[in-house]
Parts: sequence; structure tokens; C-alpha cells
Amino acid sequence: MANQANYAKIGFAVAAGAVAIVATLAYLGGALGDGDIIYAETYSDTHVSGLSVGSAVNLRGVKVGEVREISFIGAEYDDAQGDDVQKIYILMAFTAHTLRRASYEDSEDHLRYLVGKGLHATVTPSGVTGLSKIELNFPKSDVAAPPISWRPRHICIPPAPSVFESFSDTMAKLMRQLNCMDFVAAWSNVASVAESSANIAANVDELVDDGKAGIESIVRDMEEAATRVRELATELRENPSLLLRPNDPPPLPETER
Repeated sequence: MANQANYAKIGFAVAAGAVAIVATLAYLGGALGDGDIIYAETYSDTHVSGLSVGSAVNLRGVKVGEVREISFIGAEYDDAQGDDVQKIYILMAFTAHTLRRASYEDSEDHLRYLVGKGLHATVTPSGVTGLSKIELNFPKSDVAAPPISWRPRHICIPPAPSVFESFSDTMAKLMRQLNCMDFVAAWSNVASVAESSANIAANVDELVDDGKAGIESIVRDMEEAATRVRELATELRENPSLLLRPNDPPPLPETER
């Protein structure tokens, strides 16, 4: 009888523990269960290295969900066409209470409002671990999203390039432009301009040397004329009658003997 009582206690303890574990899992699962989840999707034209199922989805740095599925657009949508088939499909799950706002009865309506206001998704590295996450934010500059050929099943948040991708694209464009430049022709043009400038400078120096003697003669004549004008002015100031008649008028021919 004593053994049976002990077995009963042990069985009760095991059952109670199992119930507690199930209740805990049910509680935690209920917080993130499908009934409390909003699904949205995004896509990427580039690689998503480090991103995996379970990676965090942050809204302005605050975790609001996680990645649930990573695939290709062509594998998810039969109506995808052209290059859209090779784009990467990312399904995200959000907890409804993190997106709920007092002015919106439905959290999906609020998410659609955010997308309409310019919300974009960016795959960004998470530290030095090699893992990545998805950041939802509002880019400061407008990001033009090309039209898509498929009809999304969920709210579609358009992608935006990361800072690293933007820098890489800029450097790639710069390198392409440098490769297209003809440096030999450019250097020839620079050398030609430098030679022309040197010739112009030499011609100017030659012109100045040739005209230097004439300029010096003109300056001397002007100085002599100025001296004579000063002497005349002094003489007129001392003897104003000179303005009326000459100083020593020549004699008339009839009076000359």
C-alpha cells in the first residue's frame, strides 16, 4: 500500500509538471500564435547573406516581429514574370499588439498606413556576428520602387538599399565611368593647353620687348612736354601781358634799314 501511495504521488507530480510545461508553452505560443500575428512580405534584388528564419524585424530599432520564411518570388507566385522570378521573397510575422494604435481599430490598417507614408524594409548586418536583420524605417530620400509583376498575398513593404549597398553602387558607377575615360586623350589635351599657354606667354613677352623702346621714347617726350608746359605757366604767371602780345615782336619790313 505504501509503495502504491508513493507511485501515486510520483505520477501526480509528473502529470502536474507536464501540465505546467504545456500551459507555459501554450501561454508563450498564444502570445505569438497565428491568431495574434500579422503577416507582411518584402523582397530583395540583392543577396541576403546572414538572414535566416527567426531573424529579428525591427521598426526604428524596436523589435516588432521576426522572419518566418525566405524563398524566391518565382517559387511563391506563379504570376511572377521576367527578372521578378529571381528576386528573394521574405515573409515577416508581426505581433499585432506592437502595431496596434488607438486611432486604428485594426493593426493591419495601421501597417498599411505606414507603408503608404513611405515605410521601407532594409536587410542590414547585425554587428560582427555575420547575422542580419530587417530594419523597417522611413528613408530620408525618396526611394523609387519599380512595379512588380505578381500580386502579393500579404501587405508588401517595398525594399530600400542599405547604406553599404548604396556606397557600393556609387563606387561601382564611379569605377565604370573611370574605365570609360580615355586618359591618354585627356593628358594630350592637357599638354596641348599647356603648350598653347606657353606660346601665348612668349608672344606677350616678345611684344613687350619690341615695344619697350618706343614706350620709353613716348615717356621721355611726355616728360619734356610737361617741363615746357610748367615753364610756360611760370612765365605767364610772372608776366601776364604775354597773353596779349609777343615778348619781342619782329620789326616791320618798312622800318628795317
